[in-house]
Amino acid sequence: MTDNLSPAPSVPSETGLRYVARVTASMSHEMKNVLAIINENCGLLEDLSFAAKKGAPIEPDRLDRTCRQMAKQIERADAILKTMSRYAHSFDHPEEPVDLHDLCQLVATLAGRLAAMRRITLTVEKAEAPCMVHKHPFALQALLWQCLELAIGTASEGCTLTLRPQAAAVTIAGFDQVDNIHGRTTPLPITVAGEGPGPQLTLHLA
Repeated sequence: MTDNLSPAPSVPSETGLRYVARVTASMSHEMKNVLAIINENCGLLEDLSFAAKKGAPIEPDRLDRTCRQMAKQIERADAILKTMSRYAHSFDHPEEPVDLHDLCQLVATLAGRLAAMRRITLTVEKAEAPCMVHKHPFALQALLWQCLELAIGTASEGCTLTLRPQAAAVTIAGFDQVDNIHGRTTPLPITVAGEGPGPQLTLHLA
């Protein structure tokens, strides 16, 4: 069974603004978590330094563990900022050839926290050949983000959703069922194929 939910691809300005707001809030929350962990470890280093000044022996293992934890969070912050940079630079790009695998990787990363809140894992399947579409990168991101929001809200907690780039489309697989999508009003150019175990949600980008 194929259920065509909407035939018209469009990204209204309010949709774009909502996408920007949700992503900015999510990534800001991630950075706050990183800073909180770094701050906690800085406090521990201060405690160790104060104790050492009072003549207490320095515990090398504890010091090493603290430094490694801080280094790990710095790497995490760097990855977040690199993702945000890619995301932000798409705003002023004109229509251009967009690699759908790269698009899926970026949006799946941006939606990581949203998925984690429902214990859902997002993976991106590499296509055998490059899948390119000539569109505005920001518009494609906003459409795929909306589709992922719908998919994450529909999928069972703890499952794995796989994004599969195709020619002018992205398919999301990994649902137990998609009953919650059937009949739902949405401006997204999506179709739902299959019933029972193994249905797929396809976002059309042509």
